[in-house]
This record gives sequence, C-alpha cells and structure tokens, in this order.
Amino acid sequence: MTHPLADIQILVADDQTDVARTLCNPLRRAKARLTFVEDGQAARDALAAQPFDLVVIDMKMPPEEWGGLWLLKQLHAEGSRIPTLVLSGEGATQQIIQAMRLGATDWIFKDVADQELLDRATTILADRHKQSLTTASEHLPTPIASRLARYIRTTDSEKQLTEGLHALESLLRFAAVVGLASTPPFVLPGITLDKLAAPAMGTWFNVCTALASGPSASSAFRRLFSCIAPDSGARQTVQNFIPIRNGIFHDTADPGPEDLERLDSFLRRVAHRMISSRTGELIVAKSMKYDGEMYAVEALNLHGTGNPSPVEILTNIPIVNGAVLLVDKHVEPIPLSPLMVSAVAEPSGSVHCLQFNGFVRGKGRLGPASVIKFSRVNIAEGHGAASHPVVAWPAATAWAGHS
Repeated sequence: MTHPLADIQILVADDQTDVARTLCNPLRRAKARLTFVEDGQAARDALAAQPFDLVVIDMKMPPEEWGGLWLLKQLHAEGSRIPTLVLSGEGATQQIIQAMRLGATDWIFKDVADQELLDRATTILADRHKQSLTTASEHLPTPIASRLARYIRTTDSEKQLTEGLHALESLLRFAAVVGLASTPPFVLPGITLDKLAAPAMGTWFNVCTALASGPSASSAFRRLFSCIAPDSGARQTVQNFIPIRNGIFHDTADPGPEDLERLDSFLRRVAHRMISSRTGELIVAKSMKYDGEMYAVEALNLHGTGNPSPVEILTNIPIVNGAVLLVDKHVEPIPLSPLMVSAVAEPSGSVHCLQFNGFVRGKGRLGPASVIKFSRVNIAEGHGAASHPVVAWPAATAWAGHS
C-alpha cells in the first residue's frame, strides 16, 4: 500500500546533515522526496525557488545561535502558510514556546525524532490536505478558486469526477497562461495552431510540459507548474487523468470510485502546495501614481469566489489601467494580456476576469490575426463564453508549429 507521504516534497533545514539524513530515514522509506539545506538562509532560498509541502527545521543552526527561530521569524513576517515541524534539543523549552508563537505547526525532541517524525509529518499533512480545497477556494486566484469551489460543492458522485477534472484543467490552463505570458516565445513541441484554437486538458498539459522543458521559462511559471507536477511521477498522474476526461467528454468512459479517490487526493495535494508556496495573486489595475522612483498601483485582487478586494502594489514598471497581472513577490508583476483580460459588467460595475479559451475560426487558416475566444471564470457569472472587444494574439505562430 502506498504511504500517504509518497512523493511529498519535504525541505529539511539542519546544519548537521548526516544526523538529519539519519533522522529522516523513516520519511525516505515512506518515499517522501527530501531536500536538505544547512542553514536558515539556504532554506529561504530553496522555498523561493520551488514549492514544498512541509519544512522540518532544526532549532540550533546558522544564522545566529537559534537559526530555526530566525527562519520562523522570516516565514512569519512573509505570511507564509507552509507547515513547519521543529526539531529541538532537551532544555530548549523557551525556544520551543517562541517557535510555536511564530507559527510552528508542531515540535519534536531531536533525540526521539527517528521514532516520531514519520507519524507527526503524516498527521500534519493529513490535516492540511483535509482543509486544503476549502482554503484554496477562498484564497487562490479566481480562475482556480471558482472551479475548486464548484468541485467541493458537488455532492452527486457521478458529477464529482467531472467537476474535479474541470478543476484540474483550470489549474493547467492558469499555469499555461502564466507561462505563455511570461516566457519569450519559442515553438512548443507538439503544439499546433489547430490545438490552440480549441484547447482541452491535454493541450494545456502539453503546453506546460513544453514550457517547463524550455530554456527560458519564467521562475513564476516554474513555481506554479511545480505545484501541480513537481516531478515525472506527478506528470504521469496528470497524464493518466487526460484519457478519463476525454472518455467522459465523448461518453466512452466508465470511471469508477477509485478514479475519483485518486483525483481528489491529487487536487488536495496541489491545493495545499499552492497555498503554502503563495504562487502569486491575480490583480486588475485601476489607477497608477508615480513618485519619481516607483509606481503605486491601486488594483483589485481577484481571489476566491467573492468580490475582488482592493490592494495597492509598488512596481518599477508602469501598468495600464484594466490590465490583468500576476503579482509574485519574487519578480515584477507579470502582464497576462491578451490571454487574460478584464471587463466591467453593466449596470453592476463588477469586474469580470476573462481567460483565453482558443480562437474564433474565420475563413482560411488560423494565423496571427485570429480573434481570441474568452470564457468567464467568476463563479457567480458561470463559466460560459464571454464577449470582449476584438483582440488577436500575434505571438501565436511563434509558439505553435505547423498544423
């Protein structure tokens, strides 16, 4: 039977690497994927570079005397939601109390860690996965949150799998849009204009894997896609869901309860990873001021399934009013137009988020002048087709090979 920690990404921060590896042997035997770093700063760098499911932190390591507390302070100040499990020596009660006040999820005395670490880590992640879909539907960008909300609200077992597959497709599409918007164009293997004209789950997945394999994919995209498919095993899991989705769409599949169970587990892991790693916020710019050094942008944050909330961001680049951007704390805001655009509904004045959903076929072959189709992603407005002033995507031929 597969252990619940199989393929879970765990970061271990401990300056005594040999000791840490020994203590973590139970995690390794459970097939967890372990990354070891030797101090708090290296742990911060690793967390900025890729998503993890859990961080195991030794209290006494660099920097400073209590580097574990230093790291927890940094994570707390950044509003990190990643669960942390602290390893402490005897006689460090005061430091343990400080660690828990700084948001540590749990702690273990280091001399019994080899006996307790596996069970504690398993319990922590089981609790987080249990609530991850609800939390994600409240906090992640609306194109993802709205689909996850529909999935967890569906009670009909026959419809749950379909809604879950829609949720997975929304994750892949959002990652693909971010990747295409933030990466210099190059021909994506296996992607043609015909496939981009009517993209489905398989197309979005292939776009993501092609971008991830390319030489210049943006760090924002890589972190986002790593939440979904951090390794070849996770990519194969996604690949296995594609024929199920296609079979349901063409009424040729007969999925069973085990398919829904696997999909539910996968979605919960992805949701937890995205919440923990804070992979970016989706905003719509409203106005901008320049003080001679920085641009202050008043914007709406499109998260969850409710109304957008007002935010202000500072950036070195000017932002066009109405532009949709991904705000990632590690890079400058990423403009997502024309693959994702905003529109104001009349007479309510509410902001809609519209997302690329292929091209309108006109006379002749598809090309750079082909008009983009959009779909709404706000749950209150449904997920059908949406109208928008005519735009085209000139870069399409740079991404797609010949049909």
